[in-house]
Amino acid sequence: MAILAVKIDDRATLRMNEFFDYSGFCWAVSRKRSEDGAEGADLEDFYEGTVRSSCIEDVPVIFIYENKIVGWYVTAEVYRYIRHPALFLEGNICAKTQNVRLLKRPVHIPTENIDFTADRNYLVIEMGDERYAPLKTLIQTDRGPFEVIDYARIPVDARLKNSGQMMIGSGGRLTNQGRAALLLMQCEAIAREIMEDRCPGIETVKGFFELAQNVTRYDSRNVNGWYYLAMANYQLGFVRKGLKAIERALRLEPDGDDLLVMKGNLLVSNGCLEEALRCYEEAYDIHPDESYYVMAGKACICMGNPAAADRYYRQVKDPEVLEAFEITLNRRKFR
Repeated sequence: MAILAVKIDDRATLRMNEFFDYSGFCWAVSRKRSEDGAEGADLEDFYEGTVRSSCIEDVPVIFIYENKIVGWYVTAEVYRYIRHPALFLEGNICAKTQNVRLLKRPVHIPTENIDFTADRNYLVIEMGDERYAPLKTLIQTDRGPFEVIDYARIPVDARLKNSGQMMIGSGGRLTNQGRAALLLMQCEAIAREIMEDRCPGIETVKGFFELAQNVTRYDSRNVNGWYYLAMANYQLGFVRKGLKAIERALRLEPDGDDLLVMKGNLLVSNGCLEEALRCYEEAYDIHPDESYYVMAGKACICMGNPAAADRYYRQVKDPEVLEAFEITLNRRKFR
C-alpha cells in the first residue's frame, strides 16, 4: 500500500485539526485549508485508484512541516471528496484515534527531501519509490515519544483543573448560583478562545466541558450553562449529548437565537441538514445576524448543494462577515 505524505502549512494548528480526537476519529485535509474546493485528492494517483474510486483504505499517512515529520496515521481512509463531520470540521483523510501518532519533537525525514508541487499539499509514494521503505520502517517501528491524543487519556488543561474546588476559599458564603456564576466566567473565556481560533488543544476543550457541566449541576436553570455544555459537546463530537443540552436550554429560553444556531450546528453533525437550515432561518428571524446565513450556507455545502449555499452567501450584505468566514464569492470552487 502506498504512503500518503501531506504538507502542513501551520504546525500551530495540529492539536485542533489533524491531531484532535473528534468522537474517536482524527480528520486531515490533503489540500490547502485556505482552498474551498470539494475535491481533496485525485485517487488516480494511487496505483489501485481509478476515476471511479471514492475512497482508498488502509493508507499510512505522514505529515510534514518544513522538511520534518511531525506525526503520522498508521492507517487511514483517504476520500476523493471533502467530508464534513461538523459544520466547521472538514477532511478527506480519516483515522481512528488509536492509529494516530503526534511526535513530541519533529524528526528529520529518513530519506531525501519530499518536495510538494506548488498546487498540491500531498504526494503519493508507492512501494517502488526509494523513499517508501525508510518511511514504512519509521511508521512500523512506532517510536516516540508521542503526545497523548486519546480524549479519555488527556488531562484537563492545568488552568481549569481545580475549577470544581475554586470556591472553597469563600468559606461557604457562596450560593450555588454564585458558584455557577464564577464558573460561567471561565466558560466565557474558553468559549472566546475557541471562537477566535486561540484554543491550544483538546485538553482545554475537555476542561471547558467539565466547567459547563459543573455550572448545570450548581444551577440547572441557568441557560448559559446548558448552552456552553452543548458547545463543548459539539466541539468534541458528542452530538447526542450536545442535542440534549441545547434542548434543555431552549426549554428555558425558546426564542434564543444563539441557542437555535447551536442546535443547527449539532444537527449538521447528526446529518439532519434540512432541520438545521430551519434552525438557522428561525434564528435569523429572531435576530438578523448575517453570520447565520453563512452557517446555513455551510450546511448546504455539507448537503452537497453549493448552489443553495451560494444563495445564502449572497444574502450577506456586510463583506466583513464573509471575510471572517473566509468566503469569497467570486472565486469559490464547487463540484
